[in-house]
Amino acid sequence: MANNERSVESSASPQAVWKIWSDTATWQEWNPDVQSIALNGPFAGGTTGTMKTKQGTRQIQLTEVVPGRSFRLETTVIPLTRFAFECQVAAGPAGKTTISQAIRVGGPLGGLVGGMMGRQIADTFPPLLQGLARKAESSEGRS
Repeated sequence: MANNERSVESSASPQAVWKIWSDTATWQEWNPDVQSIALNGPFAGGTTGTMKTKQGTRQIQLTEVVPGRSFRLETTVIPLTRFAFECQVAAGPAGKTTISQAIRVGGPLGGLVGGMMGRQIADTFPPLLQGLARKAESSEGRS
């Protein structure tokens, strides 16, 4: 299976990155694909919501949240598939913070769709992760 994860490094602390990443009201400020997002509850596992992107409006669900470390956001983009975005922040080497996002495609057509589109989707992650890193760095005066 192709590696469908991308990462960037930031001088911001993991806590600063998490504070912005877990505040969905900021997503359209640093993620060029997100136009709006509304959760029907807290940033926690099981919370559902709606995300509007350039590609359309999708129902989303946070299926797993480890505060300060990671979350998994799932949605259906194509019938018979389930797209899972696995997002992590961690202390990295030399005082840097590593910010990562991966795509996993499940469901009856997941293997086919993931094989065809997974790498292409993952290649869109670096600009949004860099936007997140810049926002977190500026929040700490490190830009």
